[in-house]
Amino acid sequence: MSTISVPTGGSGVSVQRLWSGAIIVLAIGAIAFGIVFRVEVARAVAVWEESTAFNHCFLILPISAYLIWERRQALAARPPQPNGWVAIAMLPMGLVWLISANAEIMEGRQLAAMSLFQLFVLAVLGFQVWRVSAFALLYLYFLVPSGAFLTAPMQDFAARFAVAGVELLGIPVYSSGLNIEVPGARFTVAEACAGLRFLIASVALGTLYGYTMYRSWKRRAAFIVVSIIVPIIANGMRVMAIVLLGYWLGNAEAATADHLIYGWVFFSMVSVILILLGLPFRQDVPAFAIPSAEANNMRRQQLKMVATAGISILLIAILVSPITTYGPVGGAMDAVVMALKHILGR
Repeated sequence: MSTISVPTGGSGVSVQRLWSGAIIVLAIGAIAFGIVFRVEVARAVAVWEESTAFNHCFLILPISAYLIWERRQALAARPPQPNGWVAIAMLPMGLVWLISANAEIMEGRQLAAMSLFQLFVLAVLGFQVWRVSAFALLYLYFLVPSGAFLTAPMQDFAARFAVAGVELLGIPVYSSGLNIEVPGARFTVAEACAGLRFLIASVALGTLYGYTMYRSWKRRAAFIVVSIIVPIIANGMRVMAIVLLGYWLGNAEAATADHLIYGWVFFSMVSVILILLGLPFRQDVPAFAIPSAEANNMRRQQLKMVATAGISILLIAILVSPITTYGPVGGAMDAVVMALKHILGR
């Protein structure tokens, strides 16, 4: 990758001053978001700590920060161009948060809060700067612990896959839902064996790998799809192997001893194989072109940036305030939630 130099001179100094102001505004905005959405943040961090399926979330922020740092020269040469119109998009997203809050859907609240933060950054920096750092910013969505709803169908798939595999080997097997029985051993595919932790970690890794190794969106999308399919199949094979081991040993407890640890070892091996298979198709990702540094009407841009950030934070504060949540608007949202539940038959 070629070395990139940042333009210097008067305009370069102006851009640097604009970026200094933008960083301060973004920092204040991030603190404000943390305060306004402190419940969502606290619940997310608690899930990261408690659930092995989301332990990798602690790595998302450092990865995003590194990706932005890697593009620092391309970013530094582009002056932030605040776009107040983007703040209008916060209104419908704020309504999504309100509906989720009234429906007591924490995952919906967290996704809406993240989307509001993304819109805030876009409004402050503008589309040109956002484009350069788009992946690093959007990667922050992996901070939201979502996907638990997949546990039940993944349990069912793992059980069916294991039973089909054992039958192909000619071993007598009886299954009833998530319960699998072979001569000498009986198993139940528990939630911990659904493979959700493998799937979520694989998707996060596959998305990052696809972005950094390929420049074709088709190849990136293909690798992400593979990173979804492979861990699901691999977990089915893992469950099947445990059932076979129990059949051969004639003892289910011996077969399942430390099976979660072995599962991570197996998943790590699968991930390494997946990465190695993707290497021959890698593409050199070109560096972003560095434009001429221009920052006309710097004072106007600074005022626009502060005004955009202030309006954005004010809109969000109003939307999530107790008056809005539990007042007339909150009552209207309750009606919307009840209507949705009625339509969905819940």
